[in-house]
Amino acid sequence: MPAPTITTNRTVRLLLALAAGAIAVPVIPWMLWGARLDHAVADWLDPLPPPAVLAAAEIGVLAADIILPVPSSLVATLGGASLGVAVGTLCGSVGLTIGSLAGWLLGRIAGRRSFEALDARERAAVAARRRTLGPLLVVVSRPLPILAEAVALMAGAAGMTWPTFLAAAAPANCVIALAWSLAGACGRNADSLQWVALAAVAVPAVIAAAVAAFRGDRGIPAA
Repeated sequence: MPAPTITTNRTVRLLLALAAGAIAVPVIPWMLWGARLDHAVADWLDPLPPPAVLAAAEIGVLAADIILPVPSSLVATLGGASLGVAVGTLCGSVGLTIGSLAGWLLGRIAGRRSFEALDARERAAVAARRRTLGPLLVVVSRPLPILAEAVALMAGAAGMTWPTFLAAAAPANCVIALAWSLAGACGRNADSLQWVALAAVAVPAVIAAAVAAFRGDRGIPAA
């Protein structure tokens, strides 16, 4: 039966193309301006601006993370150190969530025409792949640089509704902002911050690998 095979191949090709584009959005700006932007942010924050300005800057910089190569962990940690755990967590959560929704919206707009070109069977195949791991993938990808932005873009492009995406991304962003704010408020030194950054990358990666292995053992297709 050739029709299902053709449908699957076209769906996989579309998902791969969208994934490549999603990854390129945060990677290309980082390759062009990453180091210079890091130095510019560091220079601007020395000396620290007033708390109100710092709070607004934390939200704004984290919200722009989808298109600018900003060190979100450094920004959120500095927010916790300067504003305290409660305010730092609030600002970090708001900024990260705005950035997440911006990525979802960009993916929704950019991917709409591609998905409208698919027939009903192909759209059903994409929807099935989205449901298999979609919200969980959003959660476990949030601490990972580049991957978090790519997943947000893919979620929008694949048709995940914004309430579903927000329900997955917002709590994860709150946990991440709390962890970074606590690290800053406790005045951790550079070595400790390196371990925190390592844990933020390693733990979701291990969880994602475990989920993938579990799904493979059960014979469940990947999302």
